[in-house]
Amino acid sequence: MADNSQRVGRVGRYKVWMLQKRLSELSAQVEVSVLEARQLIAWRQTYQPLAVADLTEEDRRMLDHNRRVRLTEVVQRHCTGALKSITQHKRVPAPLRADPTLKVKYVAFNGLRLVNAAQSEFGLKLGAVGLQTPQAATNGIPIAVTVEGAADSLCPPPGLAPVPGLCEVVVQGASPAGPAACCPATITVNSATDFEAPPDAFQCSAAPDSSPFALVFDGASAPQAVTDDHDEEGGAARNMTYSFRLAPTGGACVPDDGLADCCTAQLSYLDLRIVADLVVTSVHLAGTEVAFRTAPFNEPSLSATYRSLLVDHLNLVADDLGAAGLALTVTVRLPYSSAAAAVQAAGGEEVLPDLCDPAAASAGGGACAYYLHSEDGFCCPSGLALPPASPPPGPPGTCAPTQEVPASDTSMSLQYYERDAPAATTTFTFLLADHNPPGGGCTKRHCVDVCSWTLFLDPAAATRLALGHEDPVNNGRQLVLAPAGGAAAATLTFTYGTVGESTARFFLTLPTTGATLSDLCAPHALPGQGSKRCAAVLRSGTVFVTLFFDDSDLVITSPTPPSPPLGLCPAPRPLSESCLALPAARHNTLPASAIFDFALAPAPTGACAPPSPAGHAATVHLLLSAAAVDQLATRGAAAVRPTAGLTLDRSTGAKWSGDWWAADAPHALGFQLQGALGVADVCKQGLLPGQQPGSCVVQVIGEYGCFQGVVAPEADGRLVWVGEPAAGGGRGASLAGVVAPAVVLPVLALLAACVGLAAWRRRRRAQRYELQGSCSSDSGQLAQPLARGSAGSGHDEYSVQSASPSDVLIRVANSGGGAALPVSAHASRG
Repeated sequence: MADNSQRVGRVGRYKVWMLQKRLSELSAQVEVSVLEARQLIAWRQTYQPLAVADLTEEDRRMLDHNRRVRLTEVVQRHCTGALKSITQHKRVPAPLRADPTLKVKYVAFNGLRLVNAAQSEFGLKLGAVGLQTPQAATNGIPIAVTVEGAADSLCPPPGLAPVPGLCEVVVQGASPAGPAACCPATITVNSATDFEAPPDAFQCSAAPDSSPFALVFDGASAPQAVTDDHDEEGGAARNMTYSFRLAPTGGACVPDDGLADCCTAQLSYLDLRIVADLVVTSVHLAGTEVAFRTAPFNEPSLSATYRSLLVDHLNLVADDLGAAGLALTVTVRLPYSSAAAAVQAAGGEEVLPDLCDPAAASAGGGACAYYLHSEDGFCCPSGLALPPASPPPGPPGTCAPTQEVPASDTSMSLQYYERDAPAATTTFTFLLADHNPPGGGCTKRHCVDVCSWTLFLDPAAATRLALGHEDPVNNGRQLVLAPAGGAAAATLTFTYGTVGESTARFFLTLPTTGATLSDLCAPHALPGQGSKRCAAVLRSGTVFVTLFFDDSDLVITSPTPPSPPLGLCPAPRPLSESCLALPAARHNTLPASAIFDFALAPAPTGACAPPSPAGHAATVHLLLSAAAVDQLATRGAAAVRPTAGLTLDRSTGAKWSGDWWAADAPHALGFQLQGALGVADVCKQGLLPGQQPGSCVVQVIGEYGCFQGVVAPEADGRLVWVGEPAAGGGRGASLAGVVAPAVVLPVLALLAACVGLAAWRRRRRAQRYELQGSCSSDSGQLAQPLARGSAGSGHDEYSVQSASPSDVLIRVANSGGGAALPVSAHASRG
């Protein structure tokens, strides 16, 4: 009985409160109507009619009548609703008894947000909805209530509700029998089963990819002592700052099928789940301190461990974030601990608490759960702000610093310096600089030398990339590694750097024209890269820096004038006078590669001028383009022959040195390049007066002087690049080891297949002979023919008319009784 009386009292208080609230609303509506009526009356009093022609008395009476009718219509339109509400109640869902510890953000009634919903200490009032009974007779009207955080139940917890697990709803309205009737309160069971909203019910969009906002965790600072605050143990308290960013999602926003387009939504507030035992002292957004508050976390099982940090009134749109996002810092207070002081005094490392995860091994090592809510309540993306991942270490054998510092604090720098895109290739130039004079003068915090640096590549570009070095001595001093361990980027590491006060250029060439950094680098390779296209890591022996850049960071934006030709002999003789000549050259440009072959013709020294004495080396110099030399230096023996005596310099070209009159000397120079390159792309043009387009400048240099001339390679579609030449191939076999007519390869493959098939069939037939008889039946074995011919022919049906090996059956005496056993032996037919 006591419980029933309490319930009747609560219902009575609800009714009184609602009548008072309703009367206040009606009074406000009447005041607005009266104010508008007064404005209309004042306007009528001050109205000055225009100067028109004189009206008759009948006209004046008609105009005055029309004005009165218009004024009556205006007053009735604004006051009739209020007067009708006073005399007759509408059906109004009134307070919903909800958990008073929850904060209701918005309420949706039949898929539409209720702007008049209000939460108070008595419950949640939905306001007037004008619902009629027939509308709810079929499937009911869905009501969706959204609260901050995550809640297991909307109803009051045990102790606050009349009956544990039940929700109390009070509905006010009218019926035909009683216009002022008040429907009784109803009790709904809080279902313990999972609730699935109907397809047409309102639900806010929580998909992260349908929102332009995301929260990124950048790291935590070291603790800093606060001298003006002490704890109960007498020690100074310390502050610690956690750095986040409200950042754009980086990808294309995908609108969902909800009620609102969340890609253009306005961000209203942030809810960050933090641990319960850290005191938040301040929150800053883009360097400005903003208001915040904390609230119990709305999950009963986790409320003792976590709480919610709420940053409201953000009012941000996607354009406010910029490319890098807005910095959001949370400062917490770490109380002084004598135990921690003892650990530090003993030389140990203090384990600092994490803001978001009590089980994290260190501060900043845990993931932070967050919720972002729009102003209209239709968008509520959530996610995890993960701790930043450290850049991967360099390859084995390179320097491995462990401390990351800002680039502005070091003497190292790297710039996207130049881009050159001729007809068939694109070369990216990066300038590495070190400003660390040996005698001092460095003003940076970290005066160090570069020992290696890494660029993160698109995996597709890494397999086609040619690498060039400013100094030929560094050719090959780089490592290209494919993605590993779930990474999406390949890595290019140069295993050397700059020392002291010096610079170095690095050249990266793709075999396609018009390429940009989007074709070269991998996006989102490192944390914090954002919309920047390229990421790089510079390393010294002690520290490393992370750099990001894109096409807008290019230093030299206009083409640079060509440099003067290098490597030309000062006083050359005609190439036709040399005993070592290049009489002809061929090339074959394919869709994905190009092959070049330069023939050598060492002549007797009697009728020509030898470049060097007999038995001494001479040098053949092809003035190739820098991009072609970079490919040969990158691919090595797989792309050029011979490699003995080869020197590559991107400023001068390729040089082969050797004794070309030796018995085992090659008689051709060949190489293969990636890309559909022509002669003009591979050989430098315009070096000599009268040099024809599509020709190559060749020099033969020896102890007796320099011979110079021009060779024009002819197109030959039969040239293909084959494997290494056979061992022992001398002058007569070197050309076949480099290039071969394209028609020869299919013929050789077909012949090898025929020989293999014949050998296999003969061996199977010999095995059948062995199984047909036994070792004791000597006569049967000796009576079988050595080779069975086909009917009507006098030769073996599987024989091949060549000197290829064939299988022959030979009989030998066995150890027991002199009987003959068949064995298969490999012999040659003559």
